[in-house]
Amino acid sequence: MTAKWRDPLLRFAAAVGASLLLAPIAGALLPGQEFHAVLTRVYIGCLLVAFLVGRGPPSGWIAGIRGLGLKGPDRIERVVLGTLLSIVLLLALLALSWSLGGRSVAVGPPRYGFLTHLGVALAGALLVSLLEEVICRGYLKNLMGGPLSALLYAAVHFLRPLGGSEGAVDYDPLLAVKTLPTLFESFGRLQNATLGMAGLFLFGLALNRLRDRTGSLYLGIGLHAGLVLGLALYSRWLARSTPESRWIFGGPRLYDGALGIVALGLLLLAAWRVPFPARLTRPPPPS
Repeated sequence: MTAKWRDPLLRFAAAVGASLLLAPIAGALLPGQEFHAVLTRVYIGCLLVAFLVGRGPPSGWIAGIRGLGLKGPDRIERVVLGTLLSIVLLLALLALSWSLGGRSVAVGPPRYGFLTHLGVALAGALLVSLLEEVICRGYLKNLMGGPLSALLYAAVHFLRPLGGSEGAVDYDPLLAVKTLPTLFESFGRLQNATLGMAGLFLFGLALNRLRDRTGSLYLGIGLHAGLVLGLALYSRWLARSTPESRWIFGGPRLYDGALGIVALGLLLLAAWRVPFPARLTRPPPPS
């Protein structure tokens, strides 16, 4: 590998370019998926490959991924603890919303059994949190620092057309480029561009801080997975907020309301200031 390809910024730019080329192919192979979702997932995959290419021959790739924050003691305990903490935080936020009249409890008709839905949601939450933590709190944090990586993490969640996108589309090699303007439409919605971005930015900063304090990604993976799991179950089983109260109570994802901002701000404060047990701050073993 030439020395220039070891430049992380060059590999980051290459990942962006590759995702624009590969996303139309993936979209044609997955016609049932919204194209914006295909594009963002292809981008994550390209970003991971770009990191691995910079780590030298394939024999060192596993070690390279583990070096992003997947080393350290008490891995399962940290994941479980983080999951429980985020579920407790989410339940407290929902309870406050319900008590103030911003949300109501209404179980929806089940399409399949609760245990099946729980298992699928849990597997998806763990996979999403693992990938996003490795990419955002591992690779991107090392590449561009904590605040910028948290800002990029927040922005990616709003890369979607306001009106959604059609499922089956004809293959066009420039489809990803042509679609880019529509992907930024969601930022034109004031609530997304202000409270939504702020909430996810605070969450990203909190996860960055947890990685710094604990020496690994595992507590953050658990915290992230618990939030994704809780939101998946909530959006499927319980009634959502009323439209007129969204600025206070948030939309389906909760982090784009004033209460969500307060909750995530408290989470950041806890990640920054609350004393941790010594076993959670033990550093990973030397390489």
